[in-house]
Amino acid sequence: MSEAQKRDAYLEAKHILGMDTKWQELMPGERKPNFKRAAREIIRRALGHKVRRNETPLNLHSGLMHEHEPREARLLERTLRNGMHPPHILHSFQHGVPVSRDEKPKPYMHTDDPDLPDVEVYIHDHGQHIDYPSHYEPGTDTYHSSVHRPPEHAIVPLNAPAGTRLSSDYEAVH
Repeated sequence: MSEAQKRDAYLEAKHILGMDTKWQELMPGERKPNFKRAAREIIRRALGHKVRRNETPLNLHSGLMHEHEPREARLLERTLRNGMHPPHILHSFQHGVPVSRDEKPKPYMHTDDPDLPDVEVYIHDHGQHIDYPSHYEPGTDTYHSSVHRPPEHAIVPLNAPAGTRLSSDYEAVH
């Protein structure tokens, strides 16, 4: 390392130690980073000392929590708790409960498969179409509406005998 690089490393370590006094927690219970250790690592590298971690490499696999080493299990559990994944994944990792059928990801549909029919996309134009289509009829090349309305002038059948008068307290005068 050149003298300029060592000087830059020293200034960086000094800046990191300055951050130690200015650090504020953003969330309650947040752990304070170890600024002194970070500055010490930078100085060691600048002086040419070999910095080697005492940790063995991680052996991650698709097993359950009790099938991992304690350090690996803690790391995986912390990763699954961070809120980026649905809670059922952590529960499945800890207890081995299989994912229910509704929560399993759907398989990707390949469009290059010759056994599958060609799929056309229907674009709904709100200016021309009032209702969404329910199905496509290939023979007539038309989309049918999803809303089925009765005819406007339909005769409504009454299930009462002829001459029956409905009881009412209100009589309309014509």
